[in-house]
Amino acid sequence: MSARAAVPFLLKRGEDVMTATSYESTRETIHGVVRLEGDRLVLQWRLERKRDVMGDEMRTDKELERVREVEVPLEGVAGATVRSGWLGRLTGPRLVLTAGDLAAFEVVAGEDGLRMDHPAQLRVRTRRADRLLAEEFCAELALALAERSMDSALPDRAGHEPGEDALSRPLADPAARPPPSSLRPDSSESERSASSPPPRTSGEP
Repeated sequence: MSARAAVPFLLKRGEDVMTATSYESTRETIHGVVRLEGDRLVLQWRLERKRDVMGDEMRTDKELERVREVEVPLEGVAGATVRSGWLGRLTGPRLVLTAGDLAAFEVVAGEDGLRMDHPAQLRVRTRRADRLLAEEFCAELALALAERSMDSALPDRAGHEPGEDALSRPLADPAARPPPSSLRPDSSESERSASSPPPRTSGEP
């Protein structure tokens, strides 16, 4: 089995707070990777936070969080695409994951995840050198979603409709079943008895 494409990504965000006597700047940098494993997406990332404080004192605080990992089932994903940045080659491509189920995507885009602006989309930067890798990942995801859709639409080998519960199907009527071959009348014997004349009696000419 060939290895799946694992795409490194980068996400940056910041916040500035200024008062009459102080200034505080917070910058967060997130390095992560996304890959497809079976019937789920796996995302891992680590957040680095830098806080600069200027006021009565000047200091810089740095914080590195532990690596986090979340899994999103494929039924919660609608697809993925690679898009060019606003400034083309200067900003690099963007990997955009689109949700098919907001509840399933909440662990990624919600407050406990990467805190994205849009709850149904994960937009992250990738390196220009990883563009082909990101496109390969999108193709793998599209194929996995198509196969999942086909499996859910086709009946199984027993001829059951998709989503049909085996316990909900009516039991077959034993009386409607054809009798075993040993109990069936022989068609050749029936034809011979019908075509042969009746036996003669002793008083007939």
